[in-house]
Amino acid sequence: MAEPVTTELHRNGDIPDSVTLAADEMRVAFTPRELTAIRQHFGKSWGQVMADTDTDDKFVILAWLKLRRDGFNLDVADMQDVVIELDVAAALDPTRGAPPTISPPSVATGE
Repeated sequence: MAEPVTTELHRNGDIPDSVTLAADEMRVAFTPRELTAIRQHFGKSWGQVMADTDTDDKFVILAWLKLRRDGFNLDVADMQDVVIELDVAAALDPTRGAPPTISPPSVATGE
């Protein structure tokens, strides 16, 4: 018989020191409550923050959402001292993920 899967919930007093965001594992999922919290905290919708090239708030949001999915019950404001590490090596490693698309020879010659 398989062991039951349990999720440990962490309360606001238990804020992690850091969180790692790896491009190959990022799955953006949110609840309406989280979308409201984002709008209240940043004064913009999730889509507006993600599209804004003049701010790095998108990293805070992605890290916050990841920690919430990992069982941490924190507010966006709790992220102020959490170190956000970007695992860019995983994104640049050609051995991870799908193989590149190879174009047929006719692309270069136009034939």
